[in-house]
Amino acid sequence: MFRWPSIALIFLSAALGFTASAQQQAAPAAAGEKPAAPAPPAAKSNESDLVVVRISGEPVTEKQVLANIEALSTQTLLNPEDQKNRNVLLFKGAMDNIVTITLLRLEARKRNLTVDKAMIDQQMQQFASRYPSKEEFQKAMAKQNVSEAGLRKSVEDNLSIQQVIDQAVKDVPPATDEEIQKFYDSNPEKFPLPERAHIARIFLQAAPTSTPDEKAEIRKKLEDIRADIEARKITFAEAAAKFSQDATHAQNGGDLGLVSRGQMGKEIEESVFGTIPGSLTPVIKNETGYVLVKVIELKPAGKATLEEAKPSIRNYLSQVARQSALQKFMKDLKSKAVIEPFMTAEEFGKRHPAP
Repeated sequence: MFRWPSIALIFLSAALGFTASAQQQAAPAAAGEKPAAPAPPAAKSNESDLVVVRISGEPVTEKQVLANIEALSTQTLLNPEDQKNRNVLLFKGAMDNIVTITLLRLEARKRNLTVDKAMIDQQMQQFASRYPSKEEFQKAMAKQNVSEAGLRKSVEDNLSIQQVIDQAVKDVPPATDEEIQKFYDSNPEKFPLPERAHIARIFLQAAPTSTPDEKAEIRKKLEDIRADIEARKITFAEAAAKFSQDATHAQNGGDLGLVSRGQMGKEIEESVFGTIPGSLTPVIKNETGYVLVKVIELKPAGKATLEEAKPSIRNYLSQVARQSALQKFMKDLKSKAVIEPFMTAEEFGKRHPAP
């Protein structure tokens, strides 16, 4: 299922950065529309919690706009001079995010979408897993004045928004073979391939606490295995299955498949690309032990074939098509929205100078 996290989960991506009330967001003024005079107070009477805009009756307060600007500031590179005017410069971007989330949330409510409790529990567990303990997670919520119930509500809102997005793009057809071929032919520079090596390995672990004598013994064992392979007393695949401590690949004869230059340690890489295909490298020490590598095939740098590139092209073109469908969907939602702005970026900046 296609996901659009930059829209549906943008606010939750900052983990505990927003309360459930921060989801009550709205839209900026339409192009050319003059803001109305003074903003009415929000539900709270705090001077710093005035309503900045309403969208279809949903109020957006200054606190909510500030929270969104804070999130944007972590994703935007501003020079020191612009940083002084951050709240004005990021106001429009924050409001664009707010209108998107608000309209999607209102649409989810309109469609009476419900979220499986198990999905909410899973997301909450993911948030909690970022902290050493449950207590630390709770402390982080308390520090940001976020209740567990409030965070769960935000998760539920965002998951319902994701359902709206999924429904909006579900009928977008996949990229055709003709479209993939055209993209491949038109963008040759997008498909470079580095040097690659098809390799298999036998790995023997050396614990950090191993003594020099113990390490020497491990190396000798692998040297003896290498000698037996060279003498054809055992095949490389048999030796890997019998001796290798690489649990992931041992039973597959130690086969790692194609590995690109730059993905191996320097010493191993130099040895691999300097070995004739079909031959064995010397025993090589790495950070966790010793390895013996069989070089099955070397592939020079070049351009990916159409078949090699096809999966990534199909995925890219499908995402572009879904993005286009979602933009059209959002444009339609915005055209039907009732927007009541009460504050310009400049007025907001005067009330809330950047820290």
